[in-house]
Amino acid sequence: MDYSKKWKVINTLGEGGQGRVYRVFNLETDSKIKSSVIDTLKKIIISTVRHEITKGNYEIFFEALSEMLKMQDPSQQGALKVLHKPGKARDADLAQERIKREIQAMSDNLHPHLIRILDVDPDSAWFVSQFYANGTLADKREMFKGNVSKALEVIRPLVEAVATLHEKDYVHRDIKPQNVFLNLDNDLILGDFGLVHFEDEKHTRISNTYENVGSRDWMPGWAMGIRIEDVKPTFDVFSLGKLLWSMISGKPILPLWYFDKDSYNVEKLFPNSRKMRLVNQLFAECIVEDEQSCLQNASELLQHIDKTLASIELGADVINLSFERTCKVCGIGKYQLLVNDNFQETINFGFRPTRDRKMKIFTCSHCGNVELFSHTVRPPEAWRK
Repeated sequence: MDYSKKWKVINTLGEGGQGRVYRVFNLETDSKIKSSVIDTLKKIIISTVRHEITKGNYEIFFEALSEMLKMQDPSQQGALKVLHKPGKARDADLAQERIKREIQAMSDNLHPHLIRILDVDPDSAWFVSQFYANGTLADKREMFKGNVSKALEVIRPLVEAVATLHEKDYVHRDIKPQNVFLNLDNDLILGDFGLVHFEDEKHTRISNTYENVGSRDWMPGWAMGIRIEDVKPTFDVFSLGKLLWSMISGKPILPLWYFDKDSYNVEKLFPNSRKMRLVNQLFAECIVEDEQSCLQNASELLQHIDKTLASIELGADVINLSFERTCKVCGIGKYQLLVNDNFQETINFGFRPTRDRKMKIFTCSHCGNVELFSHTVRPPEAWRK
């Protein structure tokens, strides 16, 4: 089926190795609305000549005109993806199979944060998905910079959407800012399923055995050179971690898994935000060198995001001697360590614990507020990290 019979191209959005993408609107809807406008206008003209004009005719006309104007609304438009002709595409057979899988993946999943198909060619030569005029995260890099809470709240539904993919044995394999769209409410929508892979009963291969399985700057190091059928949901978890890092840091690229290097460490980039330590703990679970150290799927990542958000909501502090903490009473001074598990110093401070009881005592440099941590023999988990 020729897409030009149903969709009118407004402009070109981009082109890749497998196809070209256009911004379009629906000709059928456009034709019906225009016909309605013209027919109603004719009735108004005839009624005016006969002095029989009615309020109803005007209302019908303005309603039709309003619908016609909506065609200029980006939310009423689509993004048409057309596969290159076999003579021009890189490995045409694989390209054809990819677009079928892309369509199947988008058709099978109805999560509101996954891009939605509006129309499709039965022979899979093209399809139309929803168009987002707000662009992608790559265009809005500063939007969440330094704002841990907002970034976590916004990415959470996207992670939930990827979890639905993983539950159906799909792996997206190309999660990056350029593939994450923003709707009119600035919600994140995951698009471009062109690299999607899933395990079917026949183990159908949609890429050459050792073809690059994702975008270099956003894929895990352990996936370099592996077979397509060996790709696991951990691949997407790593990419989601990098996506969150980019949103918070405001930087375009994180080399490899180096989130804790000084140049990329959000604690160094935003030294006055105690929340950065919390999100770094999250990064340590997904932006990792070895696959066995990575959270296994997006559902596990979602749980960790919820824990981090809960800690932030409770105003939780990071428990670490090297991390400067602001007094929660006056909000001005900084807590200073006066006693660090030393029995005699604890007595001098005014406490007389038993011999197996150890204490860390902090006091505020501004108001004198005291914080005390107590344990026996082995330090609690928080102090062992």
